[in-house]
Amino acid sequence: MRLLLKVCAALALALPVFGIARSAPHAVAPADGGQRLILVTMDGTRWHDLFRGPDAALLADKRFTDPDMKDAVEKAWATGPDHGAALMPFLHGTMAHRGVLYGNRDAGQCLQVANGMWFSYPGYNEILTGRADDAHITSNDKIYNPNVTFLEWLNRRPGFAGKVAAIGTWDVFPYIINDKRSGIAVNAAFGGRFPTDTLTMRAAFDTLRTVKPRVLYVGLGDTDELAHIGDYDQYLTAMNRDDDFIAELWRMAQADPAYRGRTTLIVTTDHGRGAAGGAAWTEHGSARSVEIDPAGFTIPDKAGFPGSEQIWLAALGPAVRAAQPVGSPCLHQNQIAASALVALGQDWRAFDAGAGAPLPFFAKDR
Repeated sequence: MRLLLKVCAALALALPVFGIARSAPHAVAPADGGQRLILVTMDGTRWHDLFRGPDAALLADKRFTDPDMKDAVEKAWATGPDHGAALMPFLHGTMAHRGVLYGNRDAGQCLQVANGMWFSYPGYNEILTGRADDAHITSNDKIYNPNVTFLEWLNRRPGFAGKVAAIGTWDVFPYIINDKRSGIAVNAAFGGRFPTDTLTMRAAFDTLRTVKPRVLYVGLGDTDELAHIGDYDQYLTAMNRDDDFIAELWRMAQADPAYRGRTTLIVTTDHGRGAAGGAAWTEHGSARSVEIDPAGFTIPDKAGFPGSEQIWLAALGPAVRAAQPVGSPCLHQNQIAASALVALGQDWRAFDAGAGAPLPFFAKDR
């Protein structure tokens, strides 16, 4: 019964969304010919599940997987030669084959955060500013970000002013992007209504279809919320659902002359999760973050949760080139902001010469 209810609920919520996307009218190509960017983050999504597929130990653990769901999960995403591709077919298919899917440590690919906290606000700050800020960003409290994001910087530049949009599941996003100072209206009103990402993506689809921003940032959050409560089968379901949503965003962009051929899509995560086994996967954070706020963790481990620093990234579009060879030095989250600006044809050094340099997947001559 639980499986049936979940499947029916997912279909009831998801189908109208795709109906909206397919009804998008044809747009007139913009006169400026400028590049576009869609940035999507999936909160707290482990590279282990993305690349390996469902974790057999977590599926077998009744604390984390409903026994009634175990067989369904295995049949859907743990059969065939590539379990990761079964779980997230768009990222492993279109994005990996025509762009980049990076962060598979089993294949020698290293991508990790530069901040010392290993949780959400520090991660989003690093993604959007190109810098870790362990001096000021040490909690998830609703504190207006003192740092300027590349979204804010773009919103003050010719050709981008008023054309930057942000939609997020988490109600801290207005503070991270500093909506009051940046002038960017951040729609983050969906928290706590599962599956919340469905509501977030409905707003994103509508924004892409009607507002047509040059830069769209979408912050998804169901994966982290479901992981924190230890619901592994639904965490996987959220990953699969988000993959569908991201695929639909890309299909919409390719069907619209305002976006087709000039849009770069970047998908990543703010942090990983504990990799020690057992309940560690439900948590994330460094030893320092546990020391700062021990009451903020359900598992009292002073060592923190190693694995939380490990992330991944997928990218697709005209600015994206072949992946870096295996065995190269570790890449970092603070390189994403500059990469996004390069994809938009902007000089990332004019934003912040001290930010992380663009990832090697992005053409340097744009």
